[in-house]
Amino acid sequence: MAQLVFLYDTTRVKTPPCSRRAAGMGPGSSRPLHLSPQPPDFHGSTFLKQELYELTPDPDLLKAPATDANFKTATAPLFDYLDALHPNLWRAGRAFPKNSSALRRLLTDNETDIAFSFNPAAASNAIANGELPDTVRTYVLDGGTIGNTHFLAIPFNASAAAGAMVVANFLMSPEAQARKQDPDIWGDLTVFAVDKLRGPDKARFDALDLGIATLSPEELGKTLPEPHQSWMTRLERAWSARYGIE
Repeated sequence: MAQLVFLYDTTRVKTPPCSRRAAGMGPGSSRPLHLSPQPPDFHGSTFLKQELYELTPDPDLLKAPATDANFKTATAPLFDYLDALHPNLWRAGRAFPKNSSALRRLLTDNETDIAFSFNPAAASNAIANGELPDTVRTYVLDGGTIGNTHFLAIPFNASAAAGAMVVANFLMSPEAQARKQDPDIWGDLTVFAVDKLRGPDKARFDALDLGIATLSPEELGKTLPEPHQSWMTRLERAWSARYGIE
């Protein structure tokens, strides 16, 4: 599983904003409280989709394919908001970090107060690797954040399909899922509803130390579904055309 989480340094931000205000300026700060990587980087595009969820008049529209008509209606509040926001961003909105790693470095260098990741364990992993200070924590927005799931596939012409199924079944076992969620091994969220496990299977997950900055499944709260894939393509094109950043 993966879900959008926001990273902040508790020495600079005492109460992180839990709505689209996370993209504004910090009170009394000359640094942008928040910015995102430049679309079409995956994290930059995901941030646009997250903001669209919060600002669009009818979020249900995002379940259907984007068209010329519904795209304009749904995104008008988003681009009005971004127009007002960009002059207050890092480098006055004329340049953006290229990816989430570059955004995380800006957080470390005190050039922004909030970063984000699609991996809820990213902050804890970065702290363990010495890439972030141990005062960094994560949070999610009140209305939920976008999430999705990794998938395994077996090609139609696989020469050992039965063996591949055995491997896939093992990777879906509590033993493998708990090992994969261990931050010392990988740190990815499990696909299991851990509260429904019993006995030794649940004990494996209860024993995991997910790290000082990793939210529990309960703290992650509501997961928003990805919009129809056509929205991301149109959002990226519209963002690039509007702000002219190459």
